[in-house]
Amino acid sequence: QTRISCKDVPAETLYDVLHDTSYRKKWDSNMIETYDIGRLTVNADVGYYSWKCPSPLKNRDFVTLRSWLPLGNDYMIINYSVKHPKYPPRKDFVRAVSLQTGYLIKANGDGACILYYLTQVDPRGSLPKWVVNRVSQFVAPK
Repeated sequence: QTRISCKDVPAETLYDVLHDTSYRKKWDSNMIETYDIGRLTVNADVGYYSWKCPSPLKNRDFVTLRSWLPLGNDYMIINYSVKHPKYPPRKDFVRAVSLQTGYLIKANGDGACILYYLTQVDPRGSLPKWVVNRVSQFVAPK
């Protein structure tokens, strides 16, 4: 989990940035590819995301159900892994599992906000727990 104070970014702007898959390449240096698979409701979709792992680890990917909710001046985005028959695990990635990942964006005065990020992920593969815990300290905050 992490918390970031954004002194010059309104909550609504940060919420829009987290939803913009084409803009994500500019701020997410670990991302390989992301795209929407399908919209389920006004506030939920299924999507694909893959990310670079540090060498010599194999890259990971996810298929997730994501839902979001504006809460007045605050915003919440939550996702967890799902299976999709048209998007089975790929041979060039390890299919990781997001048990639950979420963003809470809280407005903090005029034009400022606080981003709370919490993720519980099983990266799968044959990684020792200490490696997962050590790498996640650097990868998640980025």
